[in-house]
Amino acid sequence: MSDTSPPALPRELWGCIASRLPNADIKSLRLTCKQFNNTVPLRLNRVFLSANPLNIEVFCNIASHDKFRHQVNEIIWDEARLHRGPARTDETNEGHELLPDEDEPDNDREWAAEYHPEYREDIIERHKYEEGDRCPKWFKRGCEETLCVLKCREDRDVDRPDLIVRREQILAHPSLREHWQHYQQLLRQQKDVLASQSDLEAFAFGVKQFPALKRVTITPAAHGNLITPLYETPMIRAFPKGFNYPIPRGWLYPRAIMDPALAYSWNQYPELRDRYRGFRTAMCVLANKPNFVSELVMASNSVPTGINCTIFDEPCEEYNHFATVLKNPGFRRLDIALLVSGENEEDLEACSRSLCNGRLRRALGEAKDMEEFRLHAPFDENLDYDDVYPLIPLRSIVPLEQWSKLRHFELSGFVISQNDCVSFLKTLPNSVRSIELSLLHFLDGNWYTMLEEIRRMVSESTSWGDRDAGSRPKITIGVPIVEGSPTYGHGIWVEKEVEGFIYGEGGNPFKERYPRKIHLGVGVMRDALEPDFERPHDRWVL
Repeated sequence: MSDTSPPALPRELWGCIASRLPNADIKSLRLTCKQFNNTVPLRLNRVFLSANPLNIEVFCNIASHDKFRHQVNEIIWDEARLHRGPARTDETNEGHELLPDEDEPDNDREWAAEYHPEYREDIIERHKYEEGDRCPKWFKRGCEETLCVLKCREDRDVDRPDLIVRREQILAHPSLREHWQHYQQLLRQQKDVLASQSDLEAFAFGVKQFPALKRVTITPAAHGNLITPLYETPMIRAFPKGFNYPIPRGWLYPRAIMDPALAYSWNQYPELRDRYRGFRTAMCVLANKPNFVSELVMASNSVPTGINCTIFDEPCEEYNHFATVLKNPGFRRLDIALLVSGENEEDLEACSRSLCNGRLRRALGEAKDMEEFRLHAPFDENLDYDDVYPLIPLRSIVPLEQWSKLRHFELSGFVISQNDCVSFLKTLPNSVRSIELSLLHFLDGNWYTMLEEIRRMVSESTSWGDRDAGSRPKITIGVPIVEGSPTYGHGIWVEKEVEGFIYGEGGNPFKERYPRKIHLGVGVMRDALEPDFERPHDRWVL
């Protein structure tokens, strides 16, 4: 019999090896030999929460463990809920945007007849089961769309090891009927959690039980894409091999392709607040329970949604809780994606008023120790931003005079004025060491002229030009893939060439004649929904 014991290596070396492994591999390694239980400790620095009983069970078990609970410094709350039926806008072209999550249609004839009698026959036909597959058409369409997105994201990267693994899983996938059967079980579990509110209770318990908790992340995009989730939660890790399902997104989401998500009035449509279940609960608990949370991350990872900006329009409980959280001593980081859009002038006026009335600015000003601030809005290359998004002066939002410790500033997805943006950058405190500007839409100017103005500003401004090379802010520019079908999350990021142009003798990385395009070979391509993906910018289309 061969010797299966591990090599006789020093304990410190095993620890070094384990430090380079993902937590899932560490768990497998610990199961191979009792020796590793002592030499290879688990890394349990973050826990996951969602409307799923397995996520809640693992969360609570760690929160109750005398040793592991002390290691946790981050809670990640998955706000996405599994689809319970077809989007009504696909069937009737209206109504879906005014419905809370629990009122989405079940897959039955009664709803089809009651909701819109004139569409009865068409809807019932759409709801019939596929012959042989025994699953609803909406589910089959959702699975097909998921595969199409996967194929689109692969493109010509046939040699990527993770894509080889994806193909193996796709080829090994069970029948569509088996997908649907497992999905139904997940839906029943989700319904039970929402009814019992056990996820809300778990979060309050965790805040009390995790003494090292520093960061709370609330995300609508935890499921990422098929086989490559943004976060491998216990629920997602437990999926059967090759499991395919309609990928869910959290918060308010676009009703259809080519349409933006709409920021409905927070006070006028209280039934829609349940879409922000995690956000509302986290703000309430953190505002009212003792905690040491100093970082709040509510990013969308380029998924076209965000926190409804109208919570800043009029007084509401959520705004009060949010402002209280930012007052926590030592609060140092805020990443926030804001949903800023509407379908008529009144809606757009409400969005503009929400961000320019000073309420958001006052709340942010309470965070005197802010070091990192990331402000995002949804970006879609297909939309006419002149009609959809209001222009928001940056100084009406960001209280720079209150942030003397600010080290990183990031702005993404907003409609901006070039002059306003350059003027804003000029007033950044000397403490700033990095700036990222991405996916912006210019009402005046473009990326080429923007960099020209920044270079001129740096040469003329004593607050920038007089700094030594080590203290100058690094500026990163991110743009979407211009040609081909836009895919959420994909983009080109340029840092080295921007720095060389602004501070040195390098050329402008953007083309003067085509100011939205970057020269080939400049920058790297990244994917916000796959943080490990990065490759040289060697072609236009991914």
